[in-house]
Amino acid sequence: MPRISHHRRYTRNHTWHLDVAGWPLFVKANPDRAEARQELTGHAAIEAYYPIPALRWVGAAGPWAVHVFDRSLYRDEGGSLLVDEISRAETTSDCARLDLFLDDVLAYYRDTLLSTARHIPAGRVVGKLYGDRLSEGGRVDQYYGQGSPWPLLPGGVAPADLRVEVNGRPSVVDLPSIVERLRADFATDRRVWAAISQGDPTDFNIGWSPRSGPVWFDYDTGGLNAVAGELACFLMYQVLHGPWLTPRYNRDAYMDHPEALHRSVFRRPRIYAEQTDTGLAITYAFEPGPVRAHVVGRYLTEVVRPVATALGVRDLWAWLRPYLIARVLGVYDITRLDGPDVALSLALLAQLADDDVSPTVPFPCFAITSTGANR
Repeated sequence: MPRISHHRRYTRNHTWHLDVAGWPLFVKANPDRAEARQELTGHAAIEAYYPIPALRWVGAAGPWAVHVFDRSLYRDEGGSLLVDEISRAETTSDCARLDLFLDDVLAYYRDTLLSTARHIPAGRVVGKLYGDRLSEGGRVDQYYGQGSPWPLLPGGVAPADLRVEVNGRPSVVDLPSIVERLRADFATDRRVWAAISQGDPTDFNIGWSPRSGPVWFDYDTGGLNAVAGELACFLMYQVLHGPWLTPRYNRDAYMDHPEALHRSVFRRPRIYAEQTDTGLAITYAFEPGPVRAHVVGRYLTEVVRPVATALGVRDLWAWLRPYLIARVLGVYDITRLDGPDVALSLALLAQLADDDVSPTVPFPCFAITSTGANR
C-alpha cells in the first residue's frame, strides 16, 4: 500500500515523501509550469556531473507539474543537509562531523567547477539568479522600479544620491547607477567564466551522508552557471542569508531544521542607524558565528582561491563584487524588510559599490586563509 507523508510547502511548491513497496520517493508539485520545465532541464544538465537523485516520473495534476525523484538522503543512515551540520556544530562547538561533510563536498565541488570551466558569452549561462533579475522588467525593476521609499526613517528614504556614513566612512548610494552598472556587468555579450553547477548553493541544497557522500538538490538553476555567481551565492548565504535573513523572513523553511533557529545559529547583525545633518550614519557588524566563519574560511581556501587562480582571475574581489551586490538587491525586496535590515542592506550596498573598499571591510571573515577546526 503506498504511503504518503511529510508534506511541506516551500514558497509556492509542495513536497511529500512517498513510499511504494519499500521504495522511498520524493514528490514535488509546482504550479509554475515554466519553472518546472526548467527544473527538468537543470536536472538533465548536471546529472552526469554531480551526485543527484534519479528522476523517476514526470506528470501533471490539474494545473500542477509533478516530479517524482528518488529520496536519497536518509537521516537514519546519518544523512543531513549543510543547514543541519552547521547548526549541530554551532550548538555543540564541535566541527568534526561538519569537516567530514566539507571534505567531501568542497573537493567534489572544486574539481567539477574546474573540469567543466569554459569562457563563454554571458548569454549562454543560466540567468535566473543574476542576468534575468537585472534585465529590464526583471525582479530588480519589480522591487525598486517604482522608486518606492525604503522604510528606514519617518517618510522613508529614496536611495538615489543618498549620502551615508558607514562605520565612519562617507559614501554615496545611487541605486539607479548601481543597477545600470550591474546591467553592464551582466550583458549577454560579455564573456564570463562558466561551469556546470547546481547554481543555487544554499544550506538547503547541499547534502551528505557518511555512506554515500555528497548530494545536490533543487535543479531549476542547474547547468552552465557563471563561476563568480556560484561562488558569490555561497559566500553571501553564509554571511547574510543563512544566519539572518532567511530564518528571519522565511521561518517556515525551518520546520524540519529547528536547531537552525537556536540563538547561537540565528544571529542578527549588529546595526544602528541615525539621521545626521548630511544624511545617514550607519554602524553595523556581521556576527555570523565561529562555525560559519569556519565554513567561509574553508570555502575560500579550498574552492574560491584555487578556482580563481586556475582560471587566471587577477582581481578576485572585482570578479565577485557585481554578483555580491546582485545578491543584496535581488533576493529579498529591501523595501519590505524591517528598519534595521533596510539599514544593513543600504550599508552593504554603499560598501560593495565603493571601489576603494576591500572585502574584509564588509565581510571580515573573507580574510580567513586557513582554519584550525576540531578535526
